[in-house]
Amino acid sequence: MNPSEFDLTFFKDGSFIRRQCPKCGRFFWTLGDWETCGEPPCEEYTFIGNSPMRKSLDLHQTRETFLSFFEEHGHGRVARYPIVARWRDDVFFTQASIYDFQPWVINGVVDPPANPLVISQTCVRFNDIDNVGKTGRHLTFFEMLAHHAFNKEGHEVYFKDRTVELCHELFTDRMGADPKRMRYIEAWWEGGGNSGPCLEVILDGVELATLVFMQYRDTPEGRVPLSMKVVDTGYGLERISWVSQGSSSAYEAVFGEVLDFLKGQVDVDQDERVLVEYSKVAGMTNAKTASDVRMIREETAKRMSISYDDLMTIVRPLEEMYVICDHTRALAFLLNDGVVPSNVREGYFARLLVRRALRSMRTLDLDRQLSEIVGRQVDFFVEHFPELDENREDILKLVDVEEDRYRETLSRGKQLVSKITRGMKKGEKIRGEKLIELYDSHGLNPEIVQEFTSVEVEVPDDFYIQVAERHEAPEEQVNGSMKMFADLPDTEQIYYSDPTLHEFEAEVIFITDGGVILDRTAFYPEGGGQEWDLGTLAGRRVTKVIKVGNSILHYLDGDLPQIGDRVLGIIDVERRRQLMRHHTAAHIINGVARRMLGNHVWQAGAHKSVEEARLDITHYENLDNEQREAMEMEANRIVLDDHPIMVEFMPRDAAERRYGHRLYQGGAVPGKVIRVVDIPGIDAEACGGIHCKRTSLVGPIRIKRTRRIQDGVVRIEYSAGYAAIDEMRMDRNVVEDISDLMNFPREKLVKGAKTLLGDNKNLRKTVEKMLSERTEIIAEMLLERSAPIGEVRLVTYLDEEGADIAAISKKLSSEKGLIVVAMQMGTGKVLVSRSLDLDLDSRLVLREINKLVGGGGGGKPDFAQGGGADPGSMQEAMAKIEEIIRDMMKS
Repeated sequence: MNPSEFDLTFFKDGSFIRRQCPKCGRFFWTLGDWETCGEPPCEEYTFIGNSPMRKSLDLHQTRETFLSFFEEHGHGRVARYPIVARWRDDVFFTQASIYDFQPWVINGVVDPPANPLVISQTCVRFNDIDNVGKTGRHLTFFEMLAHHAFNKEGHEVYFKDRTVELCHELFTDRMGADPKRMRYIEAWWEGGGNSGPCLEVILDGVELATLVFMQYRDTPEGRVPLSMKVVDTGYGLERISWVSQGSSSAYEAVFGEVLDFLKGQVDVDQDERVLVEYSKVAGMTNAKTASDVRMIREETAKRMSISYDDLMTIVRPLEEMYVICDHTRALAFLLNDGVVPSNVREGYFARLLVRRALRSMRTLDLDRQLSEIVGRQVDFFVEHFPELDENREDILKLVDVEEDRYRETLSRGKQLVSKITRGMKKGEKIRGEKLIELYDSHGLNPEIVQEFTSVEVEVPDDFYIQVAERHEAPEEQVNGSMKMFADLPDTEQIYYSDPTLHEFEAEVIFITDGGVILDRTAFYPEGGGQEWDLGTLAGRRVTKVIKVGNSILHYLDGDLPQIGDRVLGIIDVERRRQLMRHHTAAHIINGVARRMLGNHVWQAGAHKSVEEARLDITHYENLDNEQREAMEMEANRIVLDDHPIMVEFMPRDAAERRYGHRLYQGGAVPGKVIRVVDIPGIDAEACGGIHCKRTSLVGPIRIKRTRRIQDGVVRIEYSAGYAAIDEMRMDRNVVEDISDLMNFPREKLVKGAKTLLGDNKNLRKTVEKMLSERTEIIAEMLLERSAPIGEVRLVTYLDEEGADIAAISKKLSSEKGLIVVAMQMGTGKVLVSRSLDLDLDSRLVLREINKLVGGGGGGKPDFAQGGGADPGSMQEAMAKIEEIIRDMMKS
């Protein structure tokens, strides 16, 4: 790292001194007479109980102080982006403010919403989840305060000097920190193929901010300067508030009224001296594992001259309360931004938070609904994030549903753990993979597992971190077509300019194995869940159409036309129209579902063919008949209201400003310009599909069925237009056929069906009674004919009339001292049973009989049955049964 990267005019003019820390060897800049860099473990926290700032600021005051300061210094205030990063396909969550502007702004594809800008970005990270509540500073949910500047060639906003100057002025002039207590440590940042120098801003032992100067791209040949140099800063909102208050931990500083409420519910012995010392020790330790946390506790107990157990009596209840506070505020924002708890993708992490929070509540014996605490978090943040109030009902409903499911998990858990441990050897432990499987597949926390068994449970130090890492990134989508072809010529996509066009002329500009690329085409390729167009090209049948980059590849039957040929393309227009109806219907149903079910509804998948279509949405339970009917009725009302459907190519940033990130229903969409399909007031999406011009052209929409295809996802199967009409006609024909068969008019068909079913039920009861009486009669008759063999009696029965020989056998073997052998000609069944007071294995008898009649079978000592016997051999075998029994009883 070249020292000249930090040779700033601001440092020189301000009389800062560059020193090297004797403990860690890093260089830092300061106005004070400091020997060390100030960051733990080189120094301990010194701000606790002695804040270096003139003003004590709570969380909301800190946020507003930061935002207004940078506004006053020429920055545009930008609202937070969603905590779910749907504009990206490489991550689930927004983990830093710079995520908002990757990749499109950083790559120069679109302009930033303001330049320079200031933001308070809500973020979640799960890489330290096991340490939340235990270290005084680790959080899963946090707000990253940031100011960014994007410097293009010929247009520099500001870079290193101004960045450090603004940071220093914020902390010293606005927040009242002593300038001599500020230290700036030189460091180097790398990420995502980019790199640059950075400064870590230290005050009284705490890193309050990191100032990154993204200016290089890393290549195999070395570092290359970026055409856009980016100021990427990150200030810890919670840490700044903590330092300003000088409180014992970040948790005590920022959890506010929610923490006060929990303390009022639980009897807590809060020894402030212990908590202060605990935070100081934790600050000196880069805690990663449970053993690190134990070391912190042991050192704190030693410093306070108390036992480890006495320390835990003080800190354990507070740790559980801190976990509940952290996880419930994360849930409030995750659920607000459209996450549905489940066992996949983003939903997995919401479920993880719910179950960890409930575990902590269980530990505290806190008899409250989790949704009540989440509701208090909404109250705490709502003035500053009013969207939480809009979605309050939705958020709390999702929490209640998930809490109910957790309770169901616990009720099944004991039996499951018992089953798993039943075959374990003495001294064997439940550990590692088995614990992760129990959590991932069955939702059982290690603590719950231990509660349900006497077998020792060995929990990995970083159990929840391991669990989170398995789910933290989306599965990589590999596009085989993109890898097969490179440098293909572009195709003008005239299906967008005129979706009704069904004949066109074009020139062949490229040939590949089985397919051609044209200079222009009206054939729509497969995309957005919509099937490709069919038709003919130069008289050959088109079998498939795909898009590779900006090229449209047409696969044909027969010989291919040659490069340079002019060809006529004819689209199967009826197929095209039906696909358009189904695609537009998907947008209508998606908008209706969101309005009916809540803002947690997002598209999770779709497919549109000619005959039928489906739309997958995020939702926590299947729809009932009433909901399906209401959804279908509302969708058809929108059709009949004849809404216009607006399709527009828009700059990405303009589209996001107008419609928000709700645009990305189908996932991340590439490019500077995106195509937006807007049914005003109903649905607006970034979409590459072709659509009807008005909703009335969709025709009738019929929701055929819905089902839960996976946790948190409901599939809606539907049809529209002629496909819906065809299905309605088929349904009518079925009803008419049934009406004719039952001899009831259509309007009385339901009443008639109920009458017939009632009659059938009564008749079945009568038949069952008669069969039962018949069984009794046959059993009594056979009992009278039983043959004595020593001290037992033998009953043999060869049935040729379809009697219930199993019921007869069971009835007879309830008598004492009886052996029963029954065979059935029509089915080839053989049954052997005996009274419970006899010591004869029915399976051995069956085996001997099978030697005579064939077939196989098995069972229990008192009852065995076989099948596949030869009916022609049964009469002869019956004559030998007594001999078989006598021989077996002798042996």
